[in-house]
Amino acid sequence: GGGIYFATSAEATKTKAIGPDSHKGFLMEAQVDVGLVKYMPQTCDRSLNAERVLNEGYDSVSFNPGDGQEYIVYSSSRVLSVKQIPMV
Repeated sequence: GGGIYFATSAEATKTKAIGPDSHKGFLMEAQVDVGLVKYMPQTCDRSLNAERVLNEGYDSVSFNPGDGQEYIVYSSSRVLSVKQIPMV
């Protein structure tokens, strides 16, 4: 669902967010306050959204779809800092 998605390493991003323009932008390193995390199984729950997660008392969601752990936050205020990492 709609949220801000994060991988746990630069290497992990190579198999995530695959689309026609993938790998043509830039890599960001972010410090994120994930708060209380709702851990989900590999299949996750595609009906999750900010309202539902927050109403259940969580601040973020985490799951591993098979290519590495992902964290999803639903508020940009949870992103504490961001810096661009040069693409090599």
